[in-house]
Amino acid sequence: MKDTSDQRVLARARAATMVTHFALALVLAAWAPRIPQVRSDLGLSDGELGLALLGGPVGALATLWAAGALVRRLGSRRIVVASLIGYCTAGTLLAVVSGVPSLFAVLAVWCALSGALDVASNAQAAMIEELFGRRIMMTVHAAWTGGALVGAGLGAGAAALDLPLGLQTALLGTAGLAVALPATGWMLDGDRAVAAPRSSPRRHRRSAELRASVRWVVPFVPLCVVAFASFLGEGIAADWSAVYLTDVTGASPGLAGVGLVAYMTCMLGVRLVGDRVVEAHGVRRTIRPLALAAGVVFACALGLGGTPAGTTLGIVGFAVLGAGLACVVPAAFSEAGRRATRAGAPAGPAIALVGSLGYAGWLAGPPLIGGVAEVVGLRTTMWAVVGLTCAIAALTGVLAAATSPASPDSPAPPGPDSPVALPTTASLPPATTSAPAAG
Repeated sequence: MKDTSDQRVLARARAATMVTHFALALVLAAWAPRIPQVRSDLGLSDGELGLALLGGPVGALATLWAAGALVRRLGSRRIVVASLIGYCTAGTLLAVVSGVPSLFAVLAVWCALSGALDVASNAQAAMIEELFGRRIMMTVHAAWTGGALVGAGLGAGAAALDLPLGLQTALLGTAGLAVALPATGWMLDGDRAVAAPRSSPRRHRRSAELRASVRWVVPFVPLCVVAFASFLGEGIAADWSAVYLTDVTGASPGLAGVGLVAYMTCMLGVRLVGDRVVEAHGVRRTIRPLALAAGVVFACALGLGGTPAGTTLGIVGFAVLGAGLACVVPAAFSEAGRRATRAGAPAGPAIALVGSLGYAGWLAGPPLIGGVAEVVGLRTTMWAVVGLTCAIAALTGVLAAATSPASPDSPAPPGPDSPVALPTTASLPPATTSAPAAG
């Protein structure tokens, strides 16, 4: 039966995308617990360490747009394969860093490859989701969250055993390649763009391309705003949860780390069931209550932060925050991919646009919190998290504007007996662009 065979192909492609997301998070998350050791080994001050670590987000942000363009030209599967190999091997360069410039450069290259892998994997997931006729993006991102939790645990264990950083990155990179690279053979081809013939003069063509680019970007602006708010909240939780619990509620250093663990655990749990819940109840009726609940609980935790119950309430607040933000970015990426597909374009550039501005929130959030906290105090500054969750709740409608597969927010998808038209590389003509073909 053709439809059953097609569903199996799509199921394998979804599994491959989940494996790639898991490997992506596993390798990178294991680096975070080793940062104090690297700082000590290199003799870096706080300022020098902060400057060196800036290489990661700079490299990622610098390559997201290029990755989207490459996905458009070559297809997501090819970019996944190339960036996966580079990403899993580039981490070993951390073993030879000798100071701020080299650490900045290595992190920039490593996270640039990480960003390319992220964009390509999400573009593949968006294409699979469209063909499946039901949501998969939140389950795919659950694999990322699971990989981050496992990676952080392995990195902490390696630090406790004083395992050399180079050996750790080599082992995890090899494991990531061994598991994820064969799985890319299950991914789908066929999401390349076919450029329009270029018969007009270059000056007129450039003007038309500029106008077309502006018209193309405008529909994605609301998604960028929502993604920015969500990533901003995620960055604050990742970098400031332990500091808040220590400085505001008086938690011990060991207990302060529980806030981030609770945050990540609840995010994982919600993402595992998020696709099914959204299919049953819709994006608005899923994300809006979660975001509002996160805002209310976090507000209560802040209000009672100075009481004996402050630490417990703070941990609960970060846990509910993880649940409240869990579905936002996957839903934004899904919507971006759908809008691009409905316009006859690949999902890669759209996801790169939403992701790049979203990651800017992750980059900007922690320094902003630190700067404002110097003036008004950390407890007061953390009320920004409540504002972010309320803003997300108010803007949830933009995450369901296009036709969504299997969602009450939109028309029903094709029935289970409907054939699924799978794309292949052979089904599309070669992409015609002015750039030379890749070697």
